[in-house]
Amino acid sequence: MAVRQVVAQVVGAVLSSDDHLIVFARIPRVGTNKTRLIPALGVENATRVYRHLVERTLGQVRQFANGQACDVTLCFTGGTVEEAQAEFGAELACLEQVGATLGDRLQQATKSSFTAGAKRVVVIGTDCPGLTALDLKRAFEQLATHDVVIGPAHDGGYYLIGLRVDQAALFADVDWSTSIVFQQTMSKARAIGSSVYVLEKKPDVDYPEDLLPLRRNSKLDSFPLQTQNGKLSVIIPTFNEELNLPATLQSVGVPGADLEIIVVDAGSADQTLAVAQQFGCHAFVGNPGRANQMNAGAAIASGEYLLFLHADTRLPAEYRQELQQVLGSAVACGAFPLKIDAPGISLRMIESGVAFRSRVLQSPYGDQALYFRAADFYEHHGFKPMAIMEDYELVARMRKTGRIGLAKTPVQTSARRWIKKGILRTTIVNQLCLIAFWFGFSDKTIAKLYRGRRK
Repeated sequence: MAVRQVVAQVVGAVLSSDDHLIVFARIPRVGTNKTRLIPALGVENATRVYRHLVERTLGQVRQFANGQACDVTLCFTGGTVEEAQAEFGAELACLEQVGATLGDRLQQATKSSFTAGAKRVVVIGTDCPGLTALDLKRAFEQLATHDVVIGPAHDGGYYLIGLRVDQAALFADVDWSTSIVFQQTMSKARAIGSSVYVLEKKPDVDYPEDLLPLRRNSKLDSFPLQTQNGKLSVIIPTFNEELNLPATLQSVGVPGADLEIIVVDAGSADQTLAVAQQFGCHAFVGNPGRANQMNAGAAIASGEYLLFLHADTRLPAEYRQELQQVLGSAVACGAFPLKIDAPGISLRMIESGVAFRSRVLQSPYGDQALYFRAADFYEHHGFKPMAIMEDYELVARMRKTGRIGLAKTPVQTSARRWIKKGILRTTIVNQLCLIAFWFGFSDKTIAKLYRGRRK
């Protein structure tokens, strides 16, 4: 790999080739890396995840630079050059980042690179697990005909930026660490007349749910989150559920070596988290939205099987045996029959409709405690981050790969939503949401319909 030491603030340094790849990284230190992962993973595992991401990025960098005429510099923060080389590799040229803000540091690094003789400069971070050597190759190739190359991230930022001339304006007055960074950068590029090539949008890792793609590869032995054979992970998304949660947790059982309960809260104002912690659950506050919460729980789970349970739904006594029996057969995933915990012929009719929908139409909903083999859940990318219908959408995808299994004994769920809104109205609204989904309405529009909100 063509690398050489580039010393900070030495303007006269000369690179060995026209192409210069700069990697921005922080020296891993417990408690300072991936701090938004700490509530879910703890300080040690959050640091281990960050180290894994850096190692994976540098692996792609080395693969790209092997045989390429390209200088590589690692721009670090959080330590000394000696510490950086000890952590990342003695063969790497290491340069301490200079500047008060991320924009300052990016501007200084790219300016110094062009001053040192580079004709094309690409800067990447270490948070994008999907970044490949091919992406780096394409970025440099496109700089032959474009002024700027940018790789947008799903969160509104970017994981890569490439330049063929110094463009300080791209890094000035940007609202860093927000969802508008990419948008602002594109606007600045257009304002100064730069031609831009946009790479494929990719996810980066900021929150627990962002780790889900990394769970797909069972060969990542160095990754701190691993699946344990025979273990069950029960994942419960919550929001202000202190009254319902105790009965639900009692139905799950006591956490132990072969059972973990992960409660992902959306910022409750009551004692939901305290209740979960008293029961021995792994409980933390995540991003709101049931899909985000369930994906966050699944991303950090260690079970061979994943069961997603609503906070007002109680499991039958022999649920584990039934779950394992269903998943031990040739099914894509499974669910339980539904029993609503209130009397009335109307509710019994709803239960019959649910039974028909689940067995014949193969379409159970989330309140039926969906369960999966963890490997299958990760392979299918988990729940789509939708405002509503995330359970229905995932089951529809799973159904393409096999039959949906159904346990024998029902779960019991609260009748509160039928009682609060009315049985007939709730049923009609549910069907309208389903129709709207199949006609292609957005999940946000369907959520407004479900919750009865006007624009």
